[in-house]
Amino acid sequence: MKTSNIAILSVPVLVAGSIALSGCGKRSATNPTMISYSQVGVCKSYAALTGNEEKAKPNEGFVIFKIETIDNAKQSDAFHLDPERLMVDQTTAEFQQKDISRRTRRFIDADPRFVQAMGVKGLARAAFPANQKTDVNSFVIVPLPLDSGLGGPNAKTYSFDLVYDTTTTEVQVGSKDVVTTKTNADKTKYSVVENCKELPLK
Repeated sequence: MKTSNIAILSVPVLVAGSIALSGCGKRSATNPTMISYSQVGVCKSYAALTGNEEKAKPNEGFVIFKIETIDNAKQSDAFHLDPERLMVDQTTAEFQQKDISRRTRRFIDADPRFVQAMGVKGLARAAFPANQKTDVNSFVIVPLPLDSGLGGPNAKTYSFDLVYDTTTTEVQVGSKDVVTTKTNADKTKYSVVENCKELPLK
């Protein structure tokens, strides 16, 4: 009888163990979904397929990022990506803890003309399965100020960090359950090229 009891009691233990090994869990600041990306470069213009030349504003540049992977391997539910939540936060330390209206945040330009002109894959809304890391290899573009007056601490280096906005109307500090990791963070200086075609898009 004793042996039989041990066998029965071990079943939930085995189930719990298999769940732990599978990496399933609720998405949180301590167990986030990870987005890996790299900065490709900064450019001023590109020729759209319509024949028109798209130009950045005089004091701005198009900052190009490549979204490499989305790691949802430790999650028990799918991650629903909204590309338009990706942004560069240029808020100074003074205003970081203020409400959203006091922050300087630039979100990606979701207009498809850039990726169409460059012949690359754009980042689309998608559901990424639980327990899985997915290669994405898609590109996004963020128009950003480059002059010292507006560019903040990154103005002289043109190196920017991409963030996934997890704020809501109710929670303006963000849940931090989606974390972005820059894979080429060691590169801190980028020259501004005139034609986006000159960038190493691949």
